[in-house]
Amino acid sequence: MNLTLTYTIKPEEHGTSILNFLKKQEISKKAIVATKHRGGDLQVNGEHQTVRYVLQTNDELKIIFPPEERSAGLASYELPLDIIFEDDYLLVVNKPAGIPTIPSIRHPYETLANALVHYYNQEKIESTIHFVNRLDRDTSGLLVVAKYRHIHHLMTKDVKQIKRKYYTLVKGHLTTSGTVEAPIARLQEGNVKRGVREDGDHAVTHYRVIETQGENTLIECELETGRTHQIRLHMDYLGHPLIGDTLYDDQALFLEDGHLLHSYYVSFIHPITKETYEFQTDLPKRFSI
Repeated sequence: MNLTLTYTIKPEEHGTSILNFLKKQEISKKAIVATKHRGGDLQVNGEHQTVRYVLQTNDELKIIFPPEERSAGLASYELPLDIIFEDDYLLVVNKPAGIPTIPSIRHPYETLANALVHYYNQEKIESTIHFVNRLDRDTSGLLVVAKYRHIHHLMTKDVKQIKRKYYTLVKGHLTTSGTVEAPIARLQEGNVKRGVREDGDHAVTHYRVIETQGENTLIECELETGRTHQIRLHMDYLGHPLIGDTLYDDQALFLEDGHLLHSYYVSFIHPITKETYEFQTDLPKRFSI
């Protein structure tokens, strides 16, 4: 199953070439070339046409994108998926804690990406895996997946329209809500650990206190930027590290499923329908410690 987009030409689009029409739909030159040379097609009213064809009012233009090749190292891995939403273009998946999003040297196969390859094979989706957002291995929650490269391009050209909110349990008592604005940088090349540094990338996290739980505080975090380990670093920067975060807290409580951080909410403007979609999950049971 390849990505296919169909358009009915409006009166104001009469006289436009297919090439110019595709550019207005934000279909990249690279995608247009691939459609021509790698097994895709351009059809008007059911007949093949070139990009030079001049469109007429009420023409039906169909763009059939070519199949996408997957990396040879991206193997299939059978893992039950908690799919919150699916249509012809997108998936929203609820990732469990302890599962990496993408393969690495330490985790080459048992990842969400590999599980999606297995699912794509079952569903005859001829594409590779395009994550719109990513989560750390021990972070659970909602991930948006574009089924095709062009859909990923449309989703990520304006990442600020994608809203994400998290639940986390932190050490100590936070009594007020607020905002952390502190730049983040990799501490050492080749090391996963990050730190707050003046020469780092701009990073902003908004947080809201929900309730205290014994010696800890349950808070909601909303990202304005999306840096690696952003919530973990910003909470530690405030002096309230995440419960179970052994990377940034030397005295952290060891938890089998890792630090307590859950991406419970995501919203975005659908790249095809242009409607706003919102998805939400409950607080996981693992937060009850």
